[in-house]
Amino acid sequence: MNEEKKSTPPRFGFAQFRFVLAAVLLAAAGLKAYQLATAPLPPVVQGSVFTPVLELLNTRYFLMAVVVGEILFVLILIADLCRAWAWLFSLLGFSVFTLVSLMKGLSGESDFGCWGTFTVNPYITMSFDLVIVALLLVFRERTAWKFPAIDRKKLVAVLIVWVVLAGPMLFAMLSLKQQPHATLGTEFTGPDGKTMILLEPEKWGGKEFPLFSRFANPEGSGVLRQGTWDILLVSPDCPTCKQMIADLEARNAEKVAVVVAPLGVNERELRTIFPVFWLDDRNGWFLTPCEVTIFEAVCVEVKDGT
Repeated sequence: MNEEKKSTPPRFGFAQFRFVLAAVLLAAAGLKAYQLATAPLPPVVQGSVFTPVLELLNTRYFLMAVVVGEILFVLILIADLCRAWAWLFSLLGFSVFTLVSLMKGLSGESDFGCWGTFTVNPYITMSFDLVIVALLLVFRERTAWKFPAIDRKKLVAVLIVWVVLAGPMLFAMLSLKQQPHATLGTEFTGPDGKTMILLEPEKWGGKEFPLFSRFANPEGSGVLRQGTWDILLVSPDCPTCKQMIADLEARNAEKVAVVVAPLGVNERELRTIFPVFWLDDRNGWFLTPCEVTIFEAVCVEVKDGT
């Protein structure tokens, strides 16, 4: 008597896992597109060896290209075009994401930026990307590495859907006309052509203190992200500013830091017992003396110092 062969269910592999990747990439692309269409990009933390690379990766046009590229790749994954090569590009892509997350974490960034306006610690994102890389290695494609024949009907359908989805996103991202320093205050051009920024801390409530990335001397600034701190925004030649500092010193106030808007490139002296951080001199700075209270790096109160 011949025993009937029992059919075994297909092994879970990249053929199924590609839908998970498509969902992750589609969510990331949508959130990035929403941020680029509605809000300014936060500046990159200065002072790290990775700063030049991260500044390049943080440009609007580069991120727009990433968004439309992710949308195209999502459609390729869903349509199952060139599966083996899609697996390879997925592995390379998430490996690059892991490396960028690591660079941002080592640079002191508080957000990877992959999820738009949602703040996610770079090390959390790196761990997630590492899991994806590991799963891709488990669900790897066992195939001969040759370029397969492409289903033209699928390819045309992918391109049509890509234009329909990515076109409005790109238009929305390009239509946003705003100043790159809008998170800090009002931007204008000085008589010498230099970009000037008038800080407006009254608009920072409920948001992360935006000047961390603009410190010319960021060493030791990480402690400001922990607990409650009172940060004085001052100019070095301002009598009111000096009085604010003196009053707090006389009261032996704790957890106070001073952020100074420089008047000149070579000016980096201010005598106080509190830690002092100078804003970089790539832009000119204007401010009204004030005291900003932050809790876990988030602005919770602003007191006018005048």
